Amino acid sequence: MSTIAVKEVQTPRRGGGHRIPSSLTERPDSRVYLANLPNHSATAGLVGYTPQLQELISDALPITWHLIDKQGLGSDRVVHLFYANPKESLQVNSERLLELLEGLSMTDHIWVPVSTSHSMILHAFRNILPELKYLHLASVPMLYVGDNANRRSLKAMADMCKMPFYFHALY
Repeated sequence: MSTIAVKEVQTPRRGGGHRIPSSLTERPDSRVYLANLPNHSATAGLVGYTPQLQELISDALPITWHLIDKQGLGSDRVVHLFYANPKESLQVNSERLLELLEGLSMTDHIWVPVSTSHSMILHAFRNILPELKYLHLASVPMLYVGDNANRRSLKAMADMCKMPFYFHALY
């Protein structure tokens, strides 16, 4: 991990996580945040921007920018990556995802789940569906870059909470 990346990590915003270093975003003027950054080594192994997490971000962001441009979502919108951490419990991931989406309610921000475990993304989202009906997420699109097998389920859940949904397969 570069020392530049570590120095650029900023304090978390309410619900939005840590600002992703511009060295990882490919768009220096973008505002990209990461929620659920691994922060305690006792349960999660490595902390912070691990090489694996940097790779997930580096893989997801170019496709995210492509989807944003292709769908005309506005390149100036704030993007929040949610890291579904497979080393944490489903309950912990669900709680942190709910915290993020509560913070994004009534905004026009975009959120993008990332993980090595796409089933963790699916199940964490499913766990919090009852609470999401109370949030205003109609202007908070979910951009899912991942497994086509999860596409229909994630779209159906996004529809249940009136959240726009965009998809791109990650091969």
